[in-house]
Amino acid sequence: MLVSRTKYEDLRRALSVETGRRAVAEAKIEQQATTIARFQAQRDSLRAQLQHLQDEHPDTPVPVQPAVGDARVAQQMVLLERARRSLDEQVRTLHAANLAQEQEIVVLRAQLAAHQPAEGVAS
Repeated sequence: MLVSRTKYEDLRRALSVETGRRAVAEAKIEQQATTIARFQAQRDSLRAQLQHLQDEHPDTPVPVQPAVGDARVAQQMVLLERARRSLDEQVRTLHAANLAQEQEIVVLRAQLAAHQPAEGVAS
């Protein structure tokens, strides 16, 4: 099949453009594959470090052996004191919030009273 010289040159230019685009796309794909491989290696390294740290310091506490006699009572006293301190802190927080709300109510009542007309005055 015979083609004209201009048609041949057009096809050749189109081929070189597409070849260039393909080379760029292949380079981009290769770069992405390299980046993915690097990130996977980093992920695996971090997982290994995490596993090592979890082996050294496990999240779950070591089960406590039940204490006997006075030791058990002392242990319960420590736990009760810790619970009491926690509840005291919660009470302090709630009390402070209550005082702040009471003060806010007083201010709002004063503002409301200032904006209401006096009783018995015709408007």
